[in-house]
Parts: sequence; C-alpha cells; structure tokens
Amino acid sequence: MFSTEITISFSLIIALVGYLVYNRLSIDRDRRREFNDLINPIRSELLSVKNNPRSGLTGTWGIALSIICEKLPFWKRKGFNRAIENYKKSKSSENINTNIDGMGGWSYKDAEWIVHAVNDLLKYLKPK
Repeated sequence: MFSTEITISFSLIIALVGYLVYNRLSIDRDRRREFNDLINPIRSELLSVKNNPRSGLTGTWGIALSIICEKLPFWKRKGFNRAIENYKKSKSSENINTNIDGMGGWSYKDAEWIVHAVNDLLKYLKPK
C-alpha cells in the first residue's frame, strides 16, 4: 500500500516532531523550576512579614526581586514594580509611629498597609 520511502520519511518526520516537542516541554519545565527556586525564599519571608509586620525581608531581596521582575512577562512587570514600591513605602519612615514605648521599641502606624503590600507582592510570586 505505502512505499518504503514514504514510510521511512513519515517515520523520520514523526520522530523529529516528537523530539522538538519533548525539547520544548523540557525547556518550559526548567524555566518553571528556575522561577520557583528563585521565588521560594522571598515568598517564605513575605509570609513571615505578613504574620509579623515588624519583621522585614533579609539579605539581598532587592536583587532577587529585580531578577524575578526580569523573568515575569512584560505585561506583569509594571504592576510588580508598583507592588515593590508600595511595600517599600509601607516599611519606610512614613509609616513608623514616632511614639516610642517605655522599652525603646517602635511600631507602625498602619500594619494593615504592610499586610496589603505583602499580599500584592505575593500575587506575582505564585509557584508555577
């Protein structure tokens, strides 16, 4: 029914298409793993800040967030940068209560502002 040349050609084309699809899926899987490995430390720190607004991000979180921004699709970057700026403002001196308690401690005027800022950041840091 089919000639040998057509059968061999068809088999080679199917093998090539299978290889290309597998390669593409592997690249996507590696990108997801890299993104998840990048966001997991920041995400866990943000969750702890959400539970205790007086704590803050440690280490080089600014660098990590800029790398994450590069990995996001271009249509999400502006919102992500806005969420970062909102978080920075919520933790700035603008939100610190100037009344120091008897123990020398300080507090934030609006802890809910910090929680909302963290929630906005977490929207962009969902594992894939």
